Amino acid sequence: MLTLLLGTDWTVNASEVLRRIAQDVKEEKSGRILMVPELISHETERRLCAIAGDTSSRFAEVVSFTRLARRVSEFTGQGLEPCLDNGGRVVAMASAARMLHSKLKAYASVETNPEFLTGLLDAVDEFKRCCISAEDLRLASAKTEGSLAQKLEELSLLLEAYDVLCQQGKRDPRDQMTWLLEELESSDFGSNHVFYVDGFPDFTRQHMAILEHLIVTSPQVLISLNCDVVDSTAMAFEKAGNTAGHLVRFAKRMGIAVEIITMPPRQDALLPIRQKLFQGSIHEKLVKDSLQLFRTQSVYQECMNAAAQIQTMVRNGARYREICVVCSDIATYSNTISMIFQRCNIPIYLSGTEQVLEKSVILAVLSALDTALHNFEQQDVLDYLKSPICPVSMEMADKLENYGILWSVSGKEWLADWKNHPDGL
Repeated sequence: MLTLLLGTDWTVNASEVLRRIAQDVKEEKSGRILMVPELISHETERRLCAIAGDTSSRFAEVVSFTRLARRVSEFTGQGLEPCLDNGGRVVAMASAARMLHSKLKAYASVETNPEFLTGLLDAVDEFKRCCISAEDLRLASAKTEGSLAQKLEELSLLLEAYDVLCQQGKRDPRDQMTWLLEELESSDFGSNHVFYVDGFPDFTRQHMAILEHLIVTSPQVLISLNCDVVDSTAMAFEKAGNTAGHLVRFAKRMGIAVEIITMPPRQDALLPIRQKLFQGSIHEKLVKDSLQLFRTQSVYQECMNAAAQIQTMVRNGARYREICVVCSDIATYSNTISMIFQRCNIPIYLSGTEQVLEKSVILAVLSALDTALHNFEQQDVLDYLKSPICPVSMEMADKLENYGILWSVSGKEWLADWKNHPDGL
C-alpha cells in the first residue's frame, strides 16, 4: 500500500512521520526504515530517539539512499564495492578518451583538456541520475543530424568506454543506486520492511526507480511531500506535486492501493507568511505583530542589529540554541558576524561549507608553485610574499610589494640587482 502525506508545512509532515514510527515502536513492530536526505539524517535520528524512546533503534532506523545501499549489502552479504573518488574518475575518463582517440572528431581537440574532462564527468552524472545509457545516446544520435548527431555518438562511445573501465576496477559512485536497485530486485529486503520517506523535495530517476520497486514489494510505503495537492500548479509546490502525481499514477497502474492524507498547517502567527510566500504579495496588516523589517546601510549595521535583537531575546528568557540567524550569502557575512558576536559575548556556530583552496596553508603552497611555474610573474610573487610560509617579515613583505608594484618588477627582474630608488623617481 502507498500512503502519500501531503502538506504545505514540512515541519508538520515530519512530526507526523516520526509520530507514526514512534507508534510502531511502541507496538514493537520491527523492520521500520525512515529514508531522509543525507544532510538531515543525524538530526532526524536524534529526533526519532527523543520521540520514540531509547528502544527505537531495535525496531526502526534512519537511512539515506547511500546508507540504504550499505544496509542492503549487509542484508544480502554481498558487500559494497569500493567507488572511485573524483581524481580517479578524471583519470578513468581521460583513459577512455585516449582509447577512443582515433574515433573522436568533435571532441578530438579537447579530449585531454582538464576542463573538458570535468564537464564530461558532469554530463555522465546527469546521464546516470536520469538512467540514460550509452545505447540511449546512440539511438538519439541516429534520430538527429549534423554536429549534434556526431557529439551524441561520441558521448555514447565515451560513456561506454568509461563504464567498461569502471567494471574492471572500482565502481563509479553514480552507479551505486543502479546496483542498489539490482540487489533489491534479487532479494526480499523490500518485502521484509516498511518504509517511510521524508524530507526530499524531489527524486532523481534512479531514486524514483528504487521507490517504485519498494512500492510494489513492501507491505507499506509512506512518502511525505511538501505540496498542497497532487499535481499542484502552485509555484512553490509544483515540483513536489508532480512527483506525487507520478507516484499515484504508477501505483494505480500496478494495482497498488493509494491513500492520500493532507496535513493541515500550523495555526500560528507566521501562517499568513507561509501561505503567501512565493505565491503573491504579503499584506502588511497580516504580519505586523509577527514580522519586523529593518533596513540598514551596510552588512556591519545588519549584524549589529541582529546582535542587539539576540541580546534582548536572551534577557527575556530565550536560549541561544533556540535562535537562528539566516544569511543570504555566508561568505559576505561570516567574518563580520563572527567579530560582532564575539565582542557581544554571543556564542555562535557557523554552518556551511568552506573551500579547502581558500585555506591559508593551501593558498601558500599554491602561490609558491604558481610563482615557479609562471616564471615569477608579479602577482604570483606578491601572493607568495603575503602567505604564511614566506620567510620574510610582514614589514619586509610590504616593502617588497611596494617596490615591485612601483617599478613593475616581473620575471627575471626579481632575481636581478635592484638599483632603482624605493621611493620612485
